[in-house]
Amino acid sequence: MAQATTLPFSAFKVMLETDTPGTFAAPCGLTERSITFSKETNDTTSIDCDDEDAPAWVDRDVVSLSATISGEGVMARESLELWRDAFTTTDTVNVRIEVGGTLAQGGGYWSGAFHVTSFEPGATRGERVSVSVEMQSSGPVVWTDAAA
Repeated sequence: MAQATTLPFSAFKVMLETDTPGTFAAPCGLTERSITFSKETNDTTSIDCDDEDAPAWVDRDVVSLSATISGEGVMARESLELWRDAFTTTDTVNVRIEVGGTLAQGGGYWSGAFHVTSFEPGATRGERVSVSVEMQSSGPVVWTDAAA
């Protein structure tokens, strides 16, 4: 049996565009991060015209595509302004989600415009300040291979 090649936590980064266009920075502190791709569909039940009593299959047509980025962890003082600015703007924020590795390992990044829809700093007595964030795509999210 061949051992699976896995990536470490640091090989998956959520990066926001800085004030310098085309330059991205990963806000420090997120100890959990993910991207979820979803597809909205419309369902149509299609009957078999040769055997109308047979179970019908459901056909699905794609209506829309969406991506959601979420993360949580400690609220790093160095990242507070970046998250606050990304949330308070009414414009989208360019985001890059890097997946480490070479092209042969499937490495590259997704990129697109996102709105920070949830920014939740919080604290528990005796613990460090935490943060939870969520971003929703606005338009296409595109994959770019590591070689590009």
